[in-house]
Order: sequence, then C-alpha cells, then structure tokens
Amino acid sequence: MELAGAQYYRIEHRHPVALLGYLAVLEGHAPSPALAGVLATRTGLPPAAFRTVREHADLDAGHVAELERQLDRLPLTAAQQTEVAVSALHTAGILARLFHQLAADPGGQR
Repeated sequence: MELAGAQYYRIEHRHPVALLGYLAVLEGHAPSPALAGVLATRTGLPPAAFRTVREHADLDAGHVAELERQLDRLPLTAAQQTEVAVSALHTAGILARLFHQLAADPGGQR
C-alpha cells in the first residue's frame, strides 16, 4: 500500500511523470531468478506466493534500458526531474525497509 499509494498521490497531486521514478527502481533492479525460491524457503510460504517475483526476474532485464531511453527523450523541467528522482528514492527506501523486515522476520510472525 505504501508503494502504490505514494504513486497515486504523486500522480494526482504532484505530476504523473513521477511514476517513472517508481518504474525505474522496479524495472531497473530486476530480482535474481533464484530469489523466489530463496524467499519461499526462508518464509515457509508456498512457491506460488512468489510468482510475481519469478516473472519479474525473467521480464525486467531489458526494461530499464527502454525506460532510460524514454526518460532521455522527454523534455522534463527541473521540477519534473526532481519528482522522478524523489519518487525513485522513496520507492527504493520502502523496498529496502521491506526486505530488511523480511530478513529479520522471514516467517512473518511479528
């Protein structure tokens, strides 16, 4: 909710271009193909719970180059560039916290 909700807010109240920062983080840092299996083992959840992680490991590898080309072509103002950057940093921070929480409590018991 934190990830998606922040993007809804940015699109509605800041500028829709901010979504590109979110996408840059998600598409630009594809998970390892082995991550889904590792997460299933460590959390005790079924492998099917990590289907999206597996799919993104396969699909995202080339997406970042496409997104970077698009960003380079856009005539963004300084304010819009800042929106993209802040969105990317916020997204990376939330994901880092999420993965730290998973590492600290892999079974989700807390």
